[in-house]
Order: sequence, then C-alpha cells, then structure tokens
Amino acid sequence: MASDNASGSPPNRDLVDVSARRRGRMGLAIPWENVPWWALIILIVGVFVGYSALTSTRYVDALSFIFDLPWTRDVIARDEVAEDGTWSLTVWSPLAPGRYTLFVEFVDEETKAVERSADYTIEVPEGAPEVEAAPITQPSDTPVLVNTSTPTIAGTAKPGSDALLWDDFAGQPLRILTRMATANGVLLTLRVTLVGFAGALVLGLVVGLMRVSNRSPDLTVNLWRRLLIGVVVIVLIWVLRPGWRGLGSMALVVIGVEAVMFLLPAMPYTISTIYVEVVRGVPMLVIILYMGFAITPALRTATDGAVDLRGVPAAVIGLSFGYGAYLAEVFRAGIQSVPKGQMEAARSLGMGYFQAMRHIILPQAIRVVLPPLGNDFISMLKDSSLISVIALPEVLQQGRLWISRNFRAFEGYNSVMMTYLMLTLLLSLLVRSIERKTALPGH
Repeated sequence: MASDNASGSPPNRDLVDVSARRRGRMGLAIPWENVPWWALIILIVGVFVGYSALTSTRYVDALSFIFDLPWTRDVIARDEVAEDGTWSLTVWSPLAPGRYTLFVEFVDEETKAVERSADYTIEVPEGAPEVEAAPITQPSDTPVLVNTSTPTIAGTAKPGSDALLWDDFAGQPLRILTRMATANGVLLTLRVTLVGFAGALVLGLVVGLMRVSNRSPDLTVNLWRRLLIGVVVIVLIWVLRPGWRGLGSMALVVIGVEAVMFLLPAMPYTISTIYVEVVRGVPMLVIILYMGFAITPALRTATDGAVDLRGVPAAVIGLSFGYGAYLAEVFRAGIQSVPKGQMEAARSLGMGYFQAMRHIILPQAIRVVLPPLGNDFISMLKDSSLISVIALPEVLQQGRLWISRNFRAFEGYNSVMMTYLMLTLLLSLLVRSIERKTALPGH
C-alpha cells in the first residue's frame, strides 16, 4: 500500500468523503471553509444584482437614479412639447465662458427616452450678458458664437413628450470631477459620511483625552494664578460689554468667572462626562432633527442669515456631534488599555503630559482602537440614511423619490438595500486591510 501511495495513485474516495464530512460539508470535498465570508456574500449579491440588471430595466433605472447618473452630462433646461409640436428651451442658469456641446432628448410620461437630437455646439464669449437672444434652431458640429449666457434652443418634435436640454461634457475630466463632487445619492452619502466621521474623530479624541483626566484634582494647586487670570477676564468683559457695568451684572460676572476659574482643573472630566452620557442617551434621529429644525433656524434668525447651516452642514454637524460621544468612549478605552507604567516611564524621562500622550500613549492606543473605529465608520455610513429627514437627497431619499415617480416600491427599496450592502462590504474590506497592515507582529 505504501508503494501505491508513493506511486501517486488517487486517494480512496471513502477517505475523501470522510474528510469532507469532518469539515461539516456533507458529501463535499471542496474546502469551503477556506473561502472568505465576504467573498461568498459578494458573489451572491453580484449574481442577484447582475441578474436584476440584465432582466429588469427598472432596477437599472432605480440604481442610475440612486447614483445620480450620468456624471458626464447634466440637464440645463426642460419643457413640454407644445400641441403643435414646437418646443423652446432656455438655459436655467447662466453658462460660464467656454465651448459647450448640447443636445435635446425627448422623453415620454415614464421618463423613457424616445428620441434624441443631433449636437448643438455653441461658444459663450467672455462677458456675455444674461439676456434673451434669437433661438438656435439648427444643430451644428462647428461652434456657434452666442451673445448671451442663457441661450435658447428651439425646434419641432412629436407632441405629448417632454424636451430635455443636456449639457454633454464627456471629454472634460475637470467638469466630470466637479459633477461628481456635487452629485446626489451615493456620492452625497459618502461625502457626508467622510466629513462627519472626520469631525467625530477630532471631537471624540478631544473628549476622550478629557475623560482620562483627573476626575478629582487638587483645586488648590495654582489657585492664585487662576484667580488672577479670572480678574483679567473680568476686566476684558467689562471693556467689551459696557452695559454689564451695573452692580448686579458686575456681581454675576465676578462670581461666575471666578467660580469657573476655581473649578477649572475639574472641568475637563466633568464636561466630557456630561457630553458623553447625555448624547449617548439620545437617538441619532433626534439629534439630526434637533440640528436641522431647531439649531439651524435659531442660528439663522440670531445672525440675520449670516450663519446658515441648512443642508449638508447641518447633517455633518449632527452626525459628528452624535458619533463624537461614541468615539470618545472608544478613545478612552484605548488610552486606558495602555499600562500606566508607560506614562510613568515617560514622565520620569522628563516628558510633559501632552508629550507623553503624543509620543508614547496615543501611538499604542491607536492600534487598539482601529477595529472599533472601523465599525463606527460603517455604522455612520448606514446612519447617514437618517439625514433624509432633513430633505437631503442621499441614497434612501433618492430611492424614495424614484418610488414616488414610478410607484415601484419593491424595485426601489431593493436597489437602496443593494447599494448600502455594496458600500458596507467594500468598507469592511478596507477596514480589514488597514487592521492587517497596522497589526503588531505575532497578532
């Protein structure tokens, strides 16, 4: 038998089946346990999406709307074709100086394209005014010089359709990138998530450092210095606010400022703890609604419109403020996981507290907190769907708009689900790759 195995004879089929059953795959000899879980999910989702895209134009239309495609052209005018077949399209917003390739697309009631015109090539000169001009009625491959920044295209077509004027910039990479930077749907979700998570990282790190500070410090250390600084602050307040020089106002300012300066060493831990406990006890949806419909209007009213946070700023601030509390606890746990002897050794070498944190403690803590930070990043991506309540056209809102136009909830919400699943899987792979590259040797 030994000679048979040495000669390369095939293994016994029964042994293969036993090996397969031991792996938990009844009757299968393929080592499925070596296949990553994410590869199986991507395969299943890929087959489902591919089948849907190849067999149903509704999925293609829904996904295109969610991704805000196309990114190589944009609608700049739209109007109905008159009963006599005539149409006239005037550009909505003034065009910047340069050369443009325009074409007209005619769509039916279901927004399906039924006809497309030839290209209209125009050139807007420098200093062109925003005035009405004679309409352009004939397509042309050679540039037609127009004397207005809001040109008009006119012609005839079959009645009962809508005419859309498209600005085609497929050969202009800079304009394509600009279009992608302002696109709705998936790209808006990614922009809000990235900026919001960056803000949450900064806020969480600051609050996390405050959380590991001394919760009951000796308030008598440098007390007179702090009280003297408080006197300087009081004088500056009286200089900047002459109306507060009354006896009652002066007493309130003195008591308030000096009380703050007396309790200053205990403030970081107290303020950070209140922030973490309060914010983590409030749902993220409530925070976003409060930011969008309470804080933003109040600031706009108080500043006479000078500070307007409507739209993306309100969403970013709301997500950053909400997730900052969770990331603060992540950073606190990471910092406290570093042995205290590390800090004591750094201080014995003459390093200050912040020097030791920067060069000794935080580099070690970052490796510990990377996995939970990655999980929170993916969670923020999914929670970005909540910004739809303040009318931002992210993935979920785009899906709902598509459903309201087509009355096809099944395809619409399936497309939203597939989009989020694809984004989270890709981000999970990215997070796993970063974890492997930053892992300590032997871990």
